[in-house]
Amino acid sequence: MRIGLSTSGFYGRFETEEAAEYIAALPVDCAEAFLQTPSEYTLEFAALVRRSFGRVHCTSVHPMGIQFENSMMSRSKRQRQDAFDLFCRVLDAGMALGAGTYVYHGRSTSLLSPLPWDLQKNLDVLGPMCELAAQREMVIGWENVCWCQLTTPQRVREAAAALDAVRFTLDIKQAMRAGCDPMDFVAAMGGHLVNVHICDWREDGGLCLPGEGCFDFGALFTSLAEAGYDGPVIIEPYLRLIKSEEALLASIRSMRALLEQSEKRGGERT
Repeated sequence: MRIGLSTSGFYGRFETEEAAEYIAALPVDCAEAFLQTPSEYTLEFAALVRRSFGRVHCTSVHPMGIQFENSMMSRSKRQRQDAFDLFCRVLDAGMALGAGTYVYHGRSTSLLSPLPWDLQKNLDVLGPMCELAAQREMVIGWENVCWCQLTTPQRVREAAAALDAVRFTLDIKQAMRAGCDPMDFVAAMGGHLVNVHICDWREDGGLCLPGEGCFDFGALFTSLAEAGYDGPVIIEPYLRLIKSEEALLASIRSMRALLEQSEKRGGERT
């Protein structure tokens, strides 16, 4: 596994290419590019961001999906086509970035409002999405998000059973907000897991940088390893959680140390 950081952590402070340049100077192994707006969904912009990342490998691309992902399920053919056009532009940008995963939120509603589960409607969109991604040697990493469709481990199991091509992004804070144990998502996603987002939280549910709260990351890394996961673990904080560069560095180093400890224990068991 590799510890990485998302440019989304600097949304509102840096533009995407500036965030990538900032990340390039940090002790991370990989990164996720959060593309903020359609003007960033271009090959030229992706090339700029890739240069800004320098030695750091961009493993995934995450658009602001609320701009178009709902429209991919629209009753309007034209609206669906325009949404898929934007989706393909993000895929092309992701390919230019060297990313292997497109992080997908999917159908969404206002925060914490109920959204009935419609597996077939999701599959009708995800099938073509997976095919278009495969043409670019990428996969769709459907993310569990408490205000979207993929909210429980059971829904993950149903989606994986119905569409083998789909892959998943685990977001542990979103699992917590949905009232689920992140480890249950690890078990449900299994070999379909391709990307992990981490944050941390305190006893009252307030978010913080990984290592500053009460979540057991050692247990998470052990669970991921036992599931056969060997991909990126992306620190995805909100900007307000990064109180200083020193705090961010401490978080990165603590996650790396816990990961190394977990891997050492795993090696001793084998």
